[in-house]
Amino acid sequence: MFPATSDAVRSRSVITFTQIGTFLALVREGSVVRAAASLGLGRSTVSAHAKLVADDIGHQHFRRSNSARVLPTEAGLETYNRFRTLLAHATFCARFFRSGRATPTFTPILLPSGFPGSLLDRAVDRIAAQLAMQRPDICLLPTYVRDNPAAGDLGFTSGATGTLSAADRWLLIRAGRQNSDEAAGVGLDALADVKLHAPHLPADARARLSALATQAKTTVAWSDDTLAGVLAEIALTPGTAAIIPASLFNPSLVDEQFTVARVETTHLDPVLAVTGGAFPDIARLLRDAVQASLDQPSGVPFPVPQTRPLSLKYCRSFMVLYEEGNVGRAARRLSIVQPALTVQLHHIEAQAGCRLFDRSHQGLRATDRAAALHHLLRPLMARFSATLRHLRATADKRAMPIRIGMIPALDDESLMSQGFAAALHSWSRQHPDDVLRVMEGYSGTLMRWLQRGLVDFALVDRYVADPDLALEVIVEDTLAVVTSAASGLLPPGPVSLGQVPRLPLLLPSSRHGLRTLLMHSLGRHGLTLQPRIEVDSMAACLNLVKIGDCATILPTGSVNRSRHRRGLAIHEIKDPQIVRSVCLARARSKPYRDAETAFLVELRQAFASPALHTGQPLLPFLAAMPLAS
Repeated sequence: MFPATSDAVRSRSVITFTQIGTFLALVREGSVVRAAASLGLGRSTVSAHAKLVADDIGHQHFRRSNSARVLPTEAGLETYNRFRTLLAHATFCARFFRSGRATPTFTPILLPSGFPGSLLDRAVDRIAAQLAMQRPDICLLPTYVRDNPAAGDLGFTSGATGTLSAADRWLLIRAGRQNSDEAAGVGLDALADVKLHAPHLPADARARLSALATQAKTTVAWSDDTLAGVLAEIALTPGTAAIIPASLFNPSLVDEQFTVARVETTHLDPVLAVTGGAFPDIARLLRDAVQASLDQPSGVPFPVPQTRPLSLKYCRSFMVLYEEGNVGRAARRLSIVQPALTVQLHHIEAQAGCRLFDRSHQGLRATDRAAALHHLLRPLMARFSATLRHLRATADKRAMPIRIGMIPALDDESLMSQGFAAALHSWSRQHPDDVLRVMEGYSGTLMRWLQRGLVDFALVDRYVADPDLALEVIVEDTLAVVTSAASGLLPPGPVSLGQVPRLPLLLPSSRHGLRTLLMHSLGRHGLTLQPRIEVDSMAACLNLVKIGDCATILPTGSVNRSRHRRGLAIHEIKDPQIVRSVCLARARSKPYRDAETAFLVELRQAFASPALHTGQPLLPFLAAMPLAS
C-alpha cells in the first residue's frame, strides 16, 4: 500500500471536473447563453458553477461588458490556462484506464497564452481525440506560454523557420453586416480608413502587423486584453475593426453582430509553425489539423468528440479506499456514512468497467487493476492540488468574503443574535475592507458545508467527531419547557426531565440540533418523545404555543431575551438539566487569514461577555439591529 493520501485527496475544495468544464466553456464562449447552449445546461447553472469556482479560489474571473458578453480578467485567463491542462489530464486518465495499456506518456504541448478557444486550442483537442484511438498511451497536456517554444519542445511557434508550417492569414472582424465585396477578402487599400485594434500578440506577429498597418496607411491600437475584450471595444466604436491571425481566432466569440473577412495575402501574413520535439509524427498531425481549420471559411473549426473525465468525488473516494483497505475507516476519513461509500464503490467499479477490490471480513484487497488506477490517479490528484494552491496563492485575499455558517436564531434579541452582532460590530471597525457572508442552516447542513469547504467556519449546536475538524464550545445554555402563561399546563417553576414526555409537545423536526439533543438526553434515561406537531422555526413554535394548549422546548437564554417573551411561562428543565452547547467548528488544516482569525477572537470574546448572560444588550443599538446575510 501507498502511504496516506496527499492533501490533494484531503482537500476540502468543492470544485468538480464538471464545474471546471463549465468554467472553460464560459471563457471560450464569452457568453453565459452560448456556454449554456454548448453544454446543454441552464443559464443559472452556468452562472452558479462560475461563482462557485470564483468563491473557492478567491479570484474575480470575469467582468461584464456593455453587451451581454463576459470578459475574462487576467486572473480568469490564468485559471483557464491551468484548468485546461488539468481537465485534459483527467479526461486522458478516463480513456487510458479503459484501454488497458500499461504505461502512459504525458507530453506538454506549448500554446500561446491569451487566446482561449482559438483554432490552435481546438486543434489540440482534435488530435487528442484522434490519439485516443490510435495511441491511447499518449496524453497531450496544453501548456500556455508567452514566448515561443524551444526547438526541442512540441508546440506552436510564431516566426520560426525550418519547421512544419501552416498557411496562416490575417482576419478582419467588424461590427455590422458584411459587405458582399468583402466575401472573397479585404484588400489593403480598404484598411486605410479603418482604425485597427489588436489583442496582445506574439512578438513576430506583432512586428508583421505593424508593418502591414504602415503599408495600408492605417494605425493599430494595441491592447493587453483578450480578443473578447477587443471585440467588446470595437462593437461600441464606429470605424474600427479587430485584426488577428486566423490561427489565434476564436469563432465562438463572433455572432450576428460581427462579420469576419480575410485580409488579402501579402508577404506580411503571420507565420505559424509547429515544432516537433521528440514527437514529429504528432507535430505533423497538429499541423494538418490546424491547416484544415484555416482552410474553412472564416476559420470554422471541425467538431471534436467529447470524453467525460472521471468524477473527482469518486477519484477521492477510490484513493482513500485503496489506502485504507477498509470501508469503515475510509468512510470516517471522508466524513461520510459507510453505506454511502459502499454505493460510491459500486459506481466507481461501474465507471472503471472492472472489479477493483476483493471483499472479505478483513476488509478490501486491491486487485491489480486497482493498483494501476491508483498509480494513474495519484499524479492527477497531485496536479489538482497544486493547481488550486497556485491559483489561491495569487488571489487578492481581501476580496474573498469570509463565509460563516450559523444555526437559525430565535430572533434578533436572542443570545445567538446578540453575541454574533457584538462580534461583528467590533470586528468590522478593525477590518472595514473585508466582507462577511453569513449562511444560515441547521447543524447537520452546516457541518457538511464545512467539510466540503463551502464555509470557512460555523456555529453549530451539534458535536461531531471528525479528525479534520476542530470544535470548541463557545457558549452554553440550558433548555426550558415553554408554555402559554394562561394554559395551566404546568405550575410555576422548573420541571423535571421525567415530566417532559407527558406534555403535549410542539417541537422542531429531526433536522434541528435541538431535537437531536432532546432525543439523546431522554434516551439516556429511558424516555421517549412523541410530539404532536413538528415545526422547524423556533419563532413559529412560540407563536403556536401562545394560541394553543401545547408546550415547546427551547434554549432558556434565547427565550428570556426574546421579544416574544410576553405571555409565556418558562420552566427550566432540571433534575437533570439539559445543556445546549454552541460550538465553533473549523477545519484543522485550513490556513486562516488575519481577518478570519480576528473574527474568531471577537466571537469568543462576545459570547464570553457577562453582559450576554444577564439579559442586557452588549451594545445599545444591538436590540434593534437585524442580521443580514
